[in-house]
Amino acid sequence: MQAELHLDKMPVEQPAYFKAFGAYLYTVLHRVEDPVARVLLVGPFASERHRSYLPWVRWARYLAARRIEVLRYDYRGIGESSEAFEEMTFTDWSQDVALLAGWLESQSPRVPLVLHGLELGALLAGRAFHHGTGDALLLWSPPANANQALRSILVRWVGMVQMLRGGDERKSAGDYISQLERESWLEVDGYSWSSRLWQDSFHFAMPAALCKEDTACGRYDRPVRLVQLGKEAAPLAKGGSAGYDEARDFTWLFGPNAEWIEDALVLCLKGKNVPGN
Repeated sequence: MQAELHLDKMPVEQPAYFKAFGAYLYTVLHRVEDPVARVLLVGPFASERHRSYLPWVRWARYLAARRIEVLRYDYRGIGESSEAFEEMTFTDWSQDVALLAGWLESQSPRVPLVLHGLELGALLAGRAFHHGTGDALLLWSPPANANQALRSILVRWVGMVQMLRGGDERKSAGDYISQLERESWLEVDGYSWSSRLWQDSFHFAMPAALCKEDTACGRYDRPVRLVQLGKEAAPLAKGGSAGYDEARDFTWLFGPNAEWIEDALVLCLKGKNVPGN
């Protein structure tokens, strides 16, 4: 599909607070006229949300410029959404995905819904898709389970802490994990992780059928694409340096993934699946 852009029809970004289970989710709808599809962006977790914010927003705008309406949001307890992070669970965040996806599916005109998740967001999106939500699924750097995602955040944070401390003050990632397992809380990059969240993360896993792309397409008979991002995709992926990464051109990543979504839409409308490419 080739996008025809008209200045009088450029996407409008609408921030709002969406009531959810007694809380409020901060959302931004990248609204377009006559959308060909809608995408729910399920972003990265906790402090990773802040690091990847700019390219994540640019990705939403990139899709909206191609007549793909996008809804992005902050998890409960993270970013601009309400509630205390330390009281949230993976079940709570899964409920947020289901609620927002359901709202998008209810919008008119009815068009295909794509779930797109990054890191822990990929896990949440994948589990929702497994339970029947969405017409297509795009995952960037999906973890095998939530602990894998949390551990990578912890290791990155420990590396930063070690740069600021020396000698006997330095602790390894293993030391912090032991502390988290032994005590009730550990503050990681401004967020209070509970030992309960850490323990639950081992059991919150990606459905087996979504661990391989070819298996997933056959199992669900809906388009599925799995992309493992390397360091060149920082800050959407781990690695790099903040100042340089924020200004990075991501056209090389956005282009092929937008094309895959557009190809998937055609097959969604025909009721067929599409292999990743």
